[in-house]
Amino acid sequence: MIQATSAPGLCREPTMRGSQTFPPEETGLMRMWLITAGVLGLTLAAVTGVALADKNEDTIKKVMKIAMKGGLTKKVMSGKADEKQKQELVTLFKELAAVSPPKGDPSSWKAKTGALVTAAEAAAEDKPGAVPQLKNASNCKACHDSHKGK
Repeated sequence: MIQATSAPGLCREPTMRGSQTFPPEETGLMRMWLITAGVLGLTLAAVTGVALADKNEDTIKKVMKIAMKGGLTKKVMSGKADEKQKQELVTLFKELAAVSPPKGDPSSWKAKTGALVTAAEAAAEDKPGAVPQLKNASNCKACHDSHKGK
């Protein structure tokens, strides 16, 4: 049964999908639900991506503020840090190693942050050669040239 509508080329004929027949009203409703689900999915993916980027940026800023600009790394290298401060440095560098780089090669980031963690752990355990190792690993320019974002 075909009924003509006021718009040319449109009819109220049921749509065939597989072995089922759907009236035009249901087809439009299904299409609306699929579009809504797609838009919600894309929105969720975008928000999640932004949240992860913010987490990375917040972690990096925190580590830079406390460990580097705040002087915790220099305090550990000078031998003036207590055990709690040494462990804080290790924890900060582990957090830094766990995030993604703002730019650059992720394998380079992993190597540089891994060297920071290893050197901070050695310094926390008062191992011989730990201070030069930490000084070398905490070279700002080497990391910033490769990985610093904006």
